[in-house]
Amino acid sequence: MKKILSLALAAIVLAACNTNTPEGLPEKPQPIDYPTEKQEAVTNEFTLLKACIGKSDAEITALLTEHGFSLGEDGKYRKLYNGVTKTVEVYSSANVCMVASDSDYVVQTIAFGQWVNQFRQSAAYDNLVRASFSFRPGWGAGNQPCTTPEQLVERVNTINTPQDGLTAAVDGNDMFANRYSIVLFHSLNSVYLQISNPRVGKPSDDFTETDLKDEDLHKHILISRVDYLTFRHKGFYATDVSGKINSGAEIPFLPEYESPGDFGYIKLFYNDKSNLLLNGTIVWNGCGRLEFPESFRAGLPLKNGLDYPGQERFAFIGDDGKYLTVDDDSELRRIWQSVSKQKEFQHYFANSTKKTGVYLYAPSVGLFDPNVASYFVFAEQ
Repeated sequence: MKKILSLALAAIVLAACNTNTPEGLPEKPQPIDYPTEKQEAVTNEFTLLKACIGKSDAEITALLTEHGFSLGEDGKYRKLYNGVTKTVEVYSSANVCMVASDSDYVVQTIAFGQWVNQFRQSAAYDNLVRASFSFRPGWGAGNQPCTTPEQLVERVNTINTPQDGLTAAVDGNDMFANRYSIVLFHSLNSVYLQISNPRVGKPSDDFTETDLKDEDLHKHILISRVDYLTFRHKGFYATDVSGKINSGAEIPFLPEYESPGDFGYIKLFYNDKSNLLLNGTIVWNGCGRLEFPESFRAGLPLKNGLDYPGQERFAFIGDDGKYLTVDDDSELRRIWQSVSKQKEFQHYFANSTKKTGVYLYAPSVGLFDPNVASYFVFAEQ
């Protein structure tokens, strides 16, 4: 009788344990709170142009008219200020450009410096995830990268006799997919300020609820997806592989790559071709598509990430499936900030003895389209 009672008690305890939520996982799906962009007050030409993004034609016309621009018969908006003509061209609600035109190089540098400073002081600059500052003194000369916008403006201002082909450029994008370009092109007697967002008016693909399950933490391979443009986490896919290799310090990637003369593809396998990890087509001056994995899930985002481990544990892989070492690891650090805040990635990484691999999948090459590219992060436990 005592033995029967003991077995019954053990069964009850076991059943109770099996109904408990795994450590760190919520009992029910929790809403995912992504940061949202706030409209900045219009105080200058940069914030005026930025405010046009996402607006209707009527709203853009009203906004620009309120700030002194007049709509011409050619569909462009113009304003004369301090003897300089400023022209706004609205390509779409997602793409607008302002041009300051004058043949005097000093006037060009003033307009360039003002717009760069307005950008530098805006909320948009604080939200940047990617930026570059470059200077080319003339035709045939190489680009000279600058480390800060202030350094670039200073270099422009030190030129007394500008050469043909002199160009200064600020380029970047923020965490909300807004892309910014400020270019002084002396040979065209113009300075350009362009702001665009390829995702304006399109449905969001952000996840709304957590969905991580205990069984997700017991697969062999975790594949995390990170948006190239914004570095935002775009879900995970977990899978088992046959013939898993537990030895070694690197994931045994087996690549199959076809260079896109017109159409190409990338396939990544684990050790042999029975274990597909990634399959995507690549199109020259077009756009391929991801064939596998076919879907991704949200996982469980956390408030805090992990300390960046360096390229000894977290590194890019090339089209040949081999790990790479890069001189500038700023992109790797951004990717790490994204994936290391995920519960599932933290679990796999903590239980891994192998270097995590990061592959940049660009379905559109030739004219590279950053809006459709993704990083895929492979962790093996």
